[in-house]
Amino acid sequence: MEAEAAHASDLLRGLASLRSERALLDVTLLAGTGEEFGAHRAVLAAASGYFRAMFAGGLREARASRVRLHGVEPDCLALLLDFAYTGQLGALDGGEQPQQPQLAERLLRAADLLQFPAVKAACGAWLAARLEPSAALDLQDFGETFACAPLAEAARRCVLRHAADPDGELGAQLERVPLARLVSYLREDALRVPKEEAAFALALRWVRAEPGSRAGLLPQLLAHVRLPFVRRFALLAQVEGEPLVARSSACLRLVAEARLFQAGRLDRHERSPCARLRPRPSTGLAELLVVLGGCDRDCDELVTVDGFNPRTGHWRYLAEFPEHLGGGYSAVALGNDVYVTGGSDGSRLYDCVWRYNSSVNEWTEVSPMLKAREYHSSAVLDGLLYIVAADSTERYDHTLDSWEVLQPMPYPMDDCSTITSRGKLYATGSLAGKESMVMQCYDPESDLWTLVNCGPLPPWSFAPKAVTLGGLMYFIRDDSAEVDVYNPAKNQWDKIPPMLQVHVGGSLAVLGGKLYVSGGYDNTFELSGMVESYDPETRKWSVAGQLPEPIFWHNSIWQKCGRPSWWRLATCRRSGPRSVNLWAQNSQLKGRSPVWVRLCLSRLAVDEDKNQGNR
Repeated sequence: MEAEAAHASDLLRGLASLRSERALLDVTLLAGTGEEFGAHRAVLAAASGYFRAMFAGGLREARASRVRLHGVEPDCLALLLDFAYTGQLGALDGGEQPQQPQLAERLLRAADLLQFPAVKAACGAWLAARLEPSAALDLQDFGETFACAPLAEAARRCVLRHAADPDGELGAQLERVPLARLVSYLREDALRVPKEEAAFALALRWVRAEPGSRAGLLPQLLAHVRLPFVRRFALLAQVEGEPLVARSSACLRLVAEARLFQAGRLDRHERSPCARLRPRPSTGLAELLVVLGGCDRDCDELVTVDGFNPRTGHWRYLAEFPEHLGGGYSAVALGNDVYVTGGSDGSRLYDCVWRYNSSVNEWTEVSPMLKAREYHSSAVLDGLLYIVAADSTERYDHTLDSWEVLQPMPYPMDDCSTITSRGKLYATGSLAGKESMVMQCYDPESDLWTLVNCGPLPPWSFAPKAVTLGGLMYFIRDDSAEVDVYNPAKNQWDKIPPMLQVHVGGSLAVLGGKLYVSGGYDNTFELSGMVESYDPETRKWSVAGQLPEPIFWHNSIWQKCGRPSWWRLATCRRSGPRSVNLWAQNSQLKGRSPVWVRLCLSRLAVDEDKNQGNR
C-alpha cells in the first residue's frame, strides 16, 4: 500500500513538473478575460467531468488547440489547474485573509461549472466552518443555487440558531425573506427560541415590515408558531391582544386551540401528528414517557416514577409515589399532571386519588373517588377525568376538585380498557363472567352507554391495551405481537406490522405521534426492559430505548414537563428504592395476578410450539 501511495504521489509531481516546464502541453485554456493557461488534455479529463465530456466526447473542442471558458475568472482557473496537478488548494490553507471568503465563493462557482466536485466540497466546507449569522441567509441561497447541500444546510442551521436574536443583523434580514422561507424556519423543531413567544415575535416582525401586503399572511405563519406552549399571560397579552391577530378569525381559532390545549381539553392524539402541539427543545419543555410503578424480577412492587425523553434517550428520576401503590390502580395524564386512582392492598380497596404536579415534582392527594375500587380504567375527555369500572362510572373536575356519578355500563365488563375518540369514551373488554369481548361507548352529552356495532372483534384472549392516535384506535395484545387497529369513522378493522417482540404485562402510551410499548415478558419468557415505538408515517417499529430496569404491570403516560432545578440526569440506579413484595404480601393477588401471567406465557409457549412444528 505504501508503494501504491508513493507511486500516486510521484505521478502527480511528475505531471506538475511537465506542466511547469511546458512539456507535452496539448491544449491552451483561456479564462473569461483572455488569460492563457497551458495544460494536458488527459490530466484535465481525468480531474473533471466537464473536461472529460469536452475532450473525450467528440465535441468540437476535442480537436481545438485553444478553448475559451466563458465566465471563469483567471485566478479561479489557475487554482483549479493547480488542484488538478497537485491535489491541493493552497489559497484556502494557512492564515485567513480578508478576501478569502469572496475567493472561496468564486472558486466554488467555477468548480461547480467545470465539475471539480472535491474543490466544490472543500470550498463549501471552508465557508461553512466560518459562518457568521449576518451572512447565513445569503450563504443558504448560495449553497442551494449551486447544489452545495452541506453549505446550505450549515447556513440554515445557523439561521435557526440566531433567527430569534432581537438585536442581531439576521433579524432585520429576515424581514425581507419570502413567506415560504420564513415558514420553513418556523416549522422547524431546531428553531432556537428561549420561549415560544420569540417565535411569535419573529412572525409578527415580518408582517409588520410590510403590513399592507402581509397582514393577510399572518395565519399561515401563526399555524407554525407553537401557541399551545406560549405562556398563558403572554398568550393573552402579546398574542390575543395584538390587533393583527384580533382582526383575523383564522388567527383567533389558533389562539382558541392553544387555550384548549393549556386547559387539558384538547385531545391531541385524536388528530394526525402536528408539530404545533409539540414543544421545541430550546424552550426547556419536553414530552416525556412517564413510567409509573410496576414489578421487578423478584415480583417486588415498585413505587418509582421515571421520565423518558425520546429526543435525548435519557431517563430522569421523578418523585417517587408517596405510598404503597397496591394493585389494580389506574393512571392517566390530565394536562401536564398525572392522576393515580384507587387500587387495593389485598384486604381493602382504595378510594384515594393522587396527583403528580410536574411543575414542582410533587405528589399531592386530591378529593377521593365516590367509590373505592380496583381494576378499573381511567381516561380524560374534554379536560375531565373519567373512571370506568364494571359496576359504575364517575367523573372528576380538577378545577372544582369534585366527583359526580354517571350512568354505569349496561353490560358490566371485567378488566376493560378505556380510550377517547370523537368526543366519546370507548371501553373494550370481556363481559363480566364471560369470555366474549365487546366494545361500549359513552356519550357525555346524553350520559348514556351503548354497545358499539363494530363487527367481529379480533380473537383477543385478554382485554387488550388501547390508545388513540390520529383518529384511530390501536389495540396491543398481551399474548401476541399482533396489533389491531379500528377506525371508528369508517367502522373498519385493520392490522399494522407486528411489534418487535411480545410484551406480556407491558405498557402502552402515545408520545410525539408514535406508539410506545415497554417492558413485560418477551417471546423467550424473560422479563424485558425494551421500549419500542411505532411510527404511523413509516409503518415501522423500532427500538426507542431501555427501561431503567426490566419491569411489568407498570403504567406509562404521556406528559409535558419543563426543566426546573429539581431534574437530574439519570446516570445510575436509585439507591435503595422503596418496594414491597406484591405477591408475597397480597394473598388476593397471589391467587389472581400470577395466574394471568402464566396463562399468557403458556399461550406463548403453545404458539411457539406450533411455529416450531410448522418449520
